Amino acid sequence: MSAPTRESTRTSVVPGYIRPAPATQLGLPAWGWTVLILVAALVAIDIAARFFASPLDIVPVTDMVSTALSLLTDPDFLIDELGRTLGIIVLAFVLSSVLGVAAAYVLWRYELWDRAFQPYLNVYYAVPTFALYPIMVVLFGAGVAPIAILSTIFAFGVVALNARTGFNSVSPIVTKLGTTLMLTRWQYFRSVLLPYALPSIVTGLKLGLSYAVISVLASEFILSTQGLGHFISIAYDGFDIADMYAGILIVAAIALLSTSLISLALNRFDWRRR
Repeated sequence: MSAPTRESTRTSVVPGYIRPAPATQLGLPAWGWTVLILVAALVAIDIAARFFASPLDIVPVTDMVSTALSLLTDPDFLIDELGRTLGIIVLAFVLSSVLGVAAAYVLWRYELWDRAFQPYLNVYYAVPTFALYPIMVVLFGAGVAPIAILSTIFAFGVVALNARTGFNSVSPIVTKLGTTLMLTRWQYFRSVLLPYALPSIVTGLKLGLSYAVISVLASEFILSTQGLGHFISIAYDGFDIADMYAGILIVAAIALLSTSLISLALNRFDWRRR
């Protein structure tokens, strides 16, 4: 058997850092590894709950799923807890998206306002949003409104900052080209500004949904008397471990499903992914 030559041992002359990522690893594509990691984590939790942990600390995954499915067939839970929470999340996400992109456009359009608001945007998340809840209760009373407003404020910042970055990413040469072609303001917005900013806006919207989910559930957990977060809080205070883990499982499923769907929908508008 002859020794391998230098040419036969060289696999590629292309540097590794610019080679495309392999389609599979050990025979599995990326989505296959995603499923495998999830299944392995669930099996590990189930084994730990059954053989090593106290029943008061954690319950097996199969029991979590069984309790969660029974909750999802309960009309009272679907309307008063899950439906209420989902409604506030959708409301906060829509409001923060519209207001965030509109505010970013105004800041891009008027440079003086952009410079004036820049210090506040830079420290936007330094102020704990939940500290504003007493003020919201005084102004709007208890119920859905304070949580929706707090969650809108919480998600607004990340949408506005990303959209502002997108609007500011337009090259000055492209702007001068638009001026040379005598584009109207609407033509420039539709043909130049929006396509340039769209990838950053999409990133901001995806983050905004995650922030809305976090804020709504955290607000309900601490402050509300209804909703999915309140359900988990009551189960925790009452040592109802099965209901608590079932609620957490439903929260995880909602977060995973909503972010996956919004990413799938919005990635169609991100020209960098084509």
